[in-house]
Order: sequence, then C-alpha cells, then structure tokens
Amino acid sequence: MSDDQTKKEIEQYINRLRKKLPESFETEDLLDDLRIHIIEALAEKQVKCPTKDVKILLIEVIENLGTPEEIAEEFGQVKISEPKSEKRPFQGHSLIIRLLAAIIVVVLASWIVSIVTEGAVDFLFAVVVLMIFVLAEWSIRAWQMGEYQRIDSETKDKRYSYRRSE
Repeated sequence: MSDDQTKKEIEQYINRLRKKLPESFETEDLLDDLRIHIIEALAEKQVKCPTKDVKILLIEVIENLGTPEEIAEEFGQVKISEPKSEKRPFQGHSLIIRLLAAIIVVVLASWIVSIVTEGAVDFLFAVVVLMIFVLAEWSIRAWQMGEYQRIDSETKDKRYSYRRSE
C-alpha cells in the first residue's frame, strides 16, 4: 500500500467519523488529534513489524480505535456528562471596579497624550475619544460573549436531539 493510499484510507475513516459528530471546533480538534494518533500508531507498528503489510497494520490501528459510531457515542457521552457552567449572578461591584479602572486608564492616557503632543491634542478630546474606544470594546465583547453562548447552546441542542432520535 502506497503512502497516498494510506492517507486516503485514514481520511476515509476520519470523514466517516466526521459525519457522526456535531459540527464544532471541538470536533475538528478531535479529528485532528485522531488523525495524528493513527499516523503515529501506524508508524510505531511499522517499526515493530517491518515485514507486515501496511494495510494490515492500518486495519489493526483503526480496529483498536473503534468504529466511527463507537467513537461518536463516546464523544457524545463525554460532552453530555461534562458539568454545566453556572451563570454567575450579576455582581455590580465588579462592574463598578472595571468602570473605575477604565476611567483611570483613560484619564492617565489622555493626560500623557496631551503632554507628549505639547497640547496639540486637547486633554478633553483625548478623554472623549478613548472613552468611545472603551465603550466600543465593551460592546463588542458583550456581543461576542452572547454570540458564543448562543452557538454553544445550539450545538448542545443539536447533539442532544441527535442522541434522542436514535
């Protein structure tokens, strides 16, 4: 069996497994890790048994891993059994501390900018511009966190509904 045929067999196995798993970054990481594991395990077997056919060694490696269905079921059980992250209740004091820290940084940065530019940039103008950047950054971060939570919950819903339909 040539290297191209070996790679093709490995990719066929990975693609069969990909069809059984939900689409996510975690799935792609798992598939990449599995691909690397198969290649390394095959190389080890070739060193230990140089006279054995590569196809037979590859079949042994894949049989040791299990069928795509078994791996998908195992992956699903691991994902479902993970503890759910608890949402923290609103903590106003941490928001106030972050806001005060941002204001202090903005004022200091504005003061430094007005000194370095020898008054070419007005202190109040610098404060306003930097506060706009701070608010934009907070808004983007809040949007991203909401987006990530939505995507994560959709992925969990799909995975759970897939397991219920079996």
